[in-house]
Amino acid sequence: MIKHTKKKITAALVLFTIVFSLMQVVFAGTVPVLAAGLTLDTVAGDLLWDKGVAVDEGSAVFQLPVQEDRYPRKLEWYWQGSGQVWASVEYSDKNQIYYVLAGTEAPAVSRTTFIDQNGVPRIVVPVLAEIPRGAVSVDLLEDYCRYYGKKEISVEKVCFGLKAAGYTEIKDLAVGEYVSQKEAASKEGSELLKNIHLQVQIPQGSKDAFYLVKDVEFPVQVEIRTLLDKSEKGNMTIAFPGTVTITSYDAAKLSLDGDNKLSMPLAVGPGYATESFVVMVKASGPGRLAAQVQLGQETEKLEKDIDCPDLESIRSSLTFLDEGVYPMEHSSHKVTLKKELKNYIKVREDIFSTLHKLFGAKEEHDKPTGLVCGVLQNSTGYYLPLHVKFSVLDANGEEITYFRGEHFQREESAEPPVPETVIGVAEGGTRDFKMPLFADVYSVKPGIYKGMLKVSLFGSEAEIAVREFDLHVEKESQLQIAVGSVAVFLSLLSIFLMAAKQKKWIKRLKTSEIILIALFTAVKFSIVDIPWFVFGDVVRAVLGPLGPFMSIFTGVFWDILNAMFLVALIVLVPKPGVVIISSVVRIILQGIAFGTFNPITILLMLSYALLADALLYFTGFTREKRAFKAGLATFSILGIIFAVQHVYSTYTFYYIWMYLYRLFYPDWYINMSAIVSVVYSVLGAVMGVYLGNKLKRVVE
Repeated sequence: MIKHTKKKITAALVLFTIVFSLMQVVFAGTVPVLAAGLTLDTVAGDLLWDKGVAVDEGSAVFQLPVQEDRYPRKLEWYWQGSGQVWASVEYSDKNQIYYVLAGTEAPAVSRTTFIDQNGVPRIVVPVLAEIPRGAVSVDLLEDYCRYYGKKEISVEKVCFGLKAAGYTEIKDLAVGEYVSQKEAASKEGSELLKNIHLQVQIPQGSKDAFYLVKDVEFPVQVEIRTLLDKSEKGNMTIAFPGTVTITSYDAAKLSLDGDNKLSMPLAVGPGYATESFVVMVKASGPGRLAAQVQLGQETEKLEKDIDCPDLESIRSSLTFLDEGVYPMEHSSHKVTLKKELKNYIKVREDIFSTLHKLFGAKEEHDKPTGLVCGVLQNSTGYYLPLHVKFSVLDANGEEITYFRGEHFQREESAEPPVPETVIGVAEGGTRDFKMPLFADVYSVKPGIYKGMLKVSLFGSEAEIAVREFDLHVEKESQLQIAVGSVAVFLSLLSIFLMAAKQKKWIKRLKTSEIILIALFTAVKFSIVDIPWFVFGDVVRAVLGPLGPFMSIFTGVFWDILNAMFLVALIVLVPKPGVVIISSVVRIILQGIAFGTFNPITILLMLSYALLADALLYFTGFTREKRAFKAGLATFSILGIIFAVQHVYSTYTFYYIWMYLYRLFYPDWYINMSAIVSVVYSVLGAVMGVYLGNKLKRVVE
């Protein structure tokens, strides 16, 4: 009974061991091996392996057979000796590790060069690792990760070599563990070692499925890469199916056989070399491509089917998920994309814009105004190489060249380059694109334009997607900010002087002079301000399309009469502060009469008054150093003073309106108003001298 029970226990243990081993094979992919005394084949030398090798002299290389369904992972052995003793492991990616017995000479190793399946030239340099004498245990996969990094590979070859110089022994070789050979790993090395790589892109840019859109001319790229030890001659042939017609090719390189077959002789030197060309083709239907490269004794072939979808199916399967132009804000350390201001960009003009325009200085455009962005979705079964182009159109649909892409100039084009990019969208995938948008700040006008995105197949003129949207362009000049800042500064300075000097100024004035200041201010208010407040809108409505020339009519009041009465007042009361006092009174009258204090009017009149008072003071008119005599000298000085005043007041008026109220006035309109204002004000100043002298004689 006891013997029977022991037999059952023994059988159960054996069964458990078998099941446990099978579970390791199924789930872990490893097979423990306890057997030793493996047989190795002699691949070089005159020694034989008999459960190992023990010699005083001689040399040999032994190879461990590797089975197709599994490869060794852990090896164990014992060795000692002198001379040259080593073990080598070659992996499926052709990397090698040499284990060298400590104290012996390292074997001569050489690097291996080849082109991998992706056409990339590679160099493999073996690793030499010294390990001690005696019993050895190595993990081949862990050592690979240590020297080459983590990768899915397999062991293809294990060798032991020796060149004895005294007693040398290798014995007790055993495989501690096997790993099941995976199909992907076992096939990895078979396609690596080659010296020729042939790549065909149909169409150009597509490296996966071959296709040509029906009745659309497309570029096809062919590339040959070689890595040879010596010079070789040969040829290349590429045969398109009968449904494909070759429409253009480089006759200096290629020769055409019929309508759809090309050939090219090859002469390639040692080392790495590439040869490529592009041909234009047009397809009427699907077919099969056959290409071949032959160099010396080596041949590389490629055969693949070419699909032929129609253009409408491509168009219906490519869609915009998003598109637009986003402004960019530049600071000293970063660039911010203002996503909340989609399709709204602001062009900033520097304070020297007018000088740039006058003297034709070139614009500096190293900072983009905005970024053209979008997302494309490809629902086709093909990889689509695409050309994306953005244009800004005017009201007539004409492209505006002041908006452009990268600022480098194309040699073949006289026009600035538009924003464009080339992208590839994988089958069933999405892809975003970004293109910088530059603007010529001296030529771009603010307004609403039409932005248009065009997507075409790369290398062809076939458009497959077009999207239009409104693009709002605002122009902000730093000159406006500078002029507004100057006006604010002069206005504050005018108020400060009024507060600080008003007692001194008023003490110097006679009662009659104060009455004259009040009288002339009231007259200017009645003749200039009240009519404009009442009839200003009526004048604009009546003039209609002649509105830009309104200053020709209104300048009679704003410039001639204003300057005439101001000069006449200074002739009668030639003292500092008179202009500022008169302007303050005029502002108070406007506020009382119209119930409003316009900030632009306040800034304009106070700064204008300070500028006029300062110029009259420094030229001597209000210091009693210069008399208002009717003559060329007086007229010239007053003409210059009032020309400067009215140029300043005109530009300040329009720039402050543009900055505070986001309005737009074209430069020609402002310039025309400034010219009219200068001419009228000089005329008014001359008339004011005559009027002031006549009134002065009456007063006296």
